[in-house]
Amino acid sequence: MLGRACDDPNPEMKSKGAQFAASMCRDLRKETGHFMRSTVVALTSNLQHQHSKVRKVTLKSLEDIIIANGAEAFLIETFGQLRYTMNDRSQDVRKMFYTVLQSWMTKMELTAMRQYEHHFIIYLLNGLSDDCPEINAECREFLEVHGTRMKETLQALGKEEAQDEEMKTEGENENEEMVTA
Repeated sequence: MLGRACDDPNPEMKSKGAQFAASMCRDLRKETGHFMRSTVVALTSNLQHQHSKVRKVTLKSLEDIIIANGAEAFLIETFGQLRYTMNDRSQDVRKMFYTVLQSWMTKMELTAMRQYEHHFIIYLLNGLSDDCPEINAECREFLEVHGTRMKETLQALGKEEAQDEEMKTEGENENEEMVTA
């Protein structure tokens, strides 16, 4: 039903539906994500709307919807349209796109982030060649910050896995000693 509201011909209804879906996902992040497929599909089609206001509201809403638990899987359905949105004729829409992209890359769970990161990096690299110097600088800065953050995260994850493996090995050694005794 929410997907249909976002797909309504009236631009105001598209915006209100998108804002409501985003609000719901913000407030009920753990419960709503799995039910947002039709909404994500409708919002993705709204990224082609003639009014830049609708496209901006849609992007802002997708920011909250996609990071809701379970909705990350629906992101794959948006990539075709996101390629066009990152090159939108409106500078404000492009700024919103890169703001939303940075939010996804910061707030998304690690497993989903690793699954989609290669798409996100390509979008950020495209932002380096944007006509707007502000977008260009934001993308360059965020790429550096993201690289450092991911390196630290993966190193910490590697250390945890190494500790888990070490504890598992120690437990197996103790079990072997008990069996031989």
